[in-house]
Parts: sequence; C-alpha cells; structure tokens
Amino acid sequence: MKSASVIALVRRNIRNHGLRAALYDVVIRSINTFVYMKTLECVVIEQVDPEALTLPAHLRYARLEGARLSLFGRVKENELPDEFVQDALDKGDECYAVLEGMTLASYGWYSKTPTLVDNDLRLHFNPQYVYMYKGFTAKPYRGQRLHAIGMMRALNEYRQQGFRGLVAYVESNNFDSLKSCYRMGYKTCGRIRVLRIGLRYFIHCGRGCSDYGLELQPNSLAPNPSSELA
Repeated sequence: MKSASVIALVRRNIRNHGLRAALYDVVIRSINTFVYMKTLECVVIEQVDPEALTLPAHLRYARLEGARLSLFGRVKENELPDEFVQDALDKGDECYAVLEGMTLASYGWYSKTPTLVDNDLRLHFNPQYVYMYKGFTAKPYRGQRLHAIGMMRALNEYRQQGFRGLVAYVESNNFDSLKSCYRMGYKTCGRIRVLRIGLRYFIHCGRGCSDYGLELQPNSLAPNPSSELA
C-alpha cells in the first residue's frame, strides 16, 4: 500500500476501533511484508432474527443460477469472474442475492462442502453447517444492511433444510468486517493461525474449532502442498 493509504487506514482504524486495533493492524501488515501470517477469526450463527428478514418493497431476494450469474459477471464491478463462478457452481455452491429489477445490489455465496480460501488452502467444516463466503454489496446500496438481510434469509432457508447454521471466517485485523458480523448476530467460535515459510505451512486450529469441524488443510491440487500442522 502507498504511504498515504496506510496513514489514512491507521487514522480510520483509530477513529473507528481505537489505538490498540490500529497498532495491531500495522504489526500484522508489517509482518506480512516478510512472511505470510494470518489469524482467522471463525464465527458462527444459528439463530434467525425475524426482524432482519424484511427487504424494502422495491428489492427482491433470489437464488442466482448460471445464466444470470454469467450476465452479472459481465459487469466487472460485480466481482463475479467466469472462472470463479463456474468452479463454485461445479462444486454445488449457491449464490443468493438481493436485486433491484435487473440490477445486482448484494450477494453472498454458500457452500456445503470444503472450500478453497486461496490457491493453497481449503477450509473444512462440520457438514451440519453451511460455509458463507464472498459477501458483496454494490457501492450504491451500501449502508442499507442488504448483506445482513440476504444472509439472514439464507440462514432461514438452510435451517428449514435441516442445517444448524452458518460458519464463516474473518481475518483478525479486518475490524470493519468483524464488527459487521457481530452486529448480524455471529459469535466467535475459534481461531485458526496460519504461518507460511517458503512452501511449508504451519497451521494451528484453536480451542472451539473442533466443535464446528473447522480445519484448514493444504489443497491437494496445489503444486506443492507440503505443510506441517502445529
């Protein structure tokens, strides 16, 4: 990041989350200039809030299928490249969205099977839960809690299908996303710490992760998935 951007980020973190959080973010970013090191805050939500299910009358909630996903993917700002969409659909993942007419306002992806978090690592979880990832809200619609409403509607649907709830993760220095998760009703259920030195990963799944089957494993398709679990 450019120095001006870093300063702006530090000031925003101090303003929104306090000095301690801002310093923590600086430390994490500094370490990652030399080695790959992350702490993932794992979160879970099981209870549906009926008051968070209502959309404004001019918006609608829908599951997006292949054709519509391809159409929305033509708009770069929607962050739906063809390769990502096809891979997600091929493994059975589902995309639920909030729409205004034919405009994509917000979406989230949901998986019932282990899912890549990057090219080398795959997140595993208890099959009684659904993994929520890649939440997105278009700029004109931000601040309207559309992601929260869409997520709560998805939770409601999956609960009716017999799942216990949703699991997700947020990087420990992504304070805005963590705050948003807690506001939606998510609770921390464990931490996963990851360190990569060269091509070797050291992964530690903390207390609470096993209750939800949360585990990060090297992707067997990676060029060199060699790792050690600490």
